[in-house]
Amino acid sequence: MPKDFGYINARIRGMKSKLLGPEFYDSALDATDFPAFLSVLSSSSYMRDIEESQSRFEGLKIVDDALGRNFYKTARSMLNFSDGNPGELILALLMRYDLNNIKAIARAKHAGRDESEIMDKLLPAGQLKPAVLETLASAGDMGAVAQALTMTKTPLRKAFNKAYAQYASDNDLYAMELELDREHYRAISQTLKTAKPTAKFKRFMQLEIDATNLRTALSTRGQDVNSDELFVRGGREIKKAMFDDIVNDTSDAALQSLTATSFADVAETTDFNSAESVIRSVLEDTTSRLRFEGMDIGLVASYLRTKESEVAKLRLLARGKFYGVPKDTLAKELGHA
Repeated sequence: MPKDFGYINARIRGMKSKLLGPEFYDSALDATDFPAFLSVLSSSSYMRDIEESQSRFEGLKIVDDALGRNFYKTARSMLNFSDGNPGELILALLMRYDLNNIKAIARAKHAGRDESEIMDKLLPAGQLKPAVLETLASAGDMGAVAQALTMTKTPLRKAFNKAYAQYASDNDLYAMELELDREHYRAISQTLKTAKPTAKFKRFMQLEIDATNLRTALSTRGQDVNSDELFVRGGREIKKAMFDDIVNDTSDAALQSLTATSFADVAETTDFNSAESVIRSVLEDTTSRLRFEGMDIGLVASYLRTKESEVAKLRLLARGKFYGVPKDTLAKELGHA
């Protein structure tokens, strides 16, 4: 019998109880150096992952490997106790990690960074296993990444190869990322047609497409671009006409059309970083509200976001202790001051 979200969310609540609390962060901040931090982390729910990584790696790679493996196992466990339409929707949520990981690797290869500068940016949870991501990260160049991806099952492999063919001639990383975005959301839209999501979850996914389009419009304002090639279809609030207005009109007036959308506060920002902060806040608030839907996927989405935040904090702590960052400074960066 297919598992419904009542059962799935009960399992997710059990997983939430294992997230690290304030006491852990107090102890981690008090750690005198990196080995002491590792000792604290080894006493947490990450114990087995740290032990396994210590047998293979040294230094910061221990933490990056352990966190990546733990996150991947967490995602796999969700799929193991779900099936049917709920399972399809959870898989759709996890697809974004493949997208983000592939884009992070592409950016690193474009910038000429090596594997050691990539792994801390990756968060395995989709169809690309940690070992596969290591292979992609260690690839010699973008062409080698494209070749390695053809051996995987991610729906993005064909889009990456198509985008790489163009990248090889124009070196346009941004165009490559947009092609990946379009393919990702095409796959999401197809899932939404077949997996019978609730209206609120469908709206959440549409909001992510809106956010992608708004970021693109803001980052290309005033540039001579083909907006038809940049716009990702499937959103709800950021219409094509609004997208075109923001791209082509650099005055404040063009942003006023946003006041009738969920991203109204973007109209009051003065730079892209501020706008990005607003966009991220809108998505986080929407995810947070979804967690109260007991018979919906909202709790899964909220848990994943919280788990992501935990991993980000642990990576920050690990680097702070490894490089001797003062406790007070690290606490402020952690938002724990």
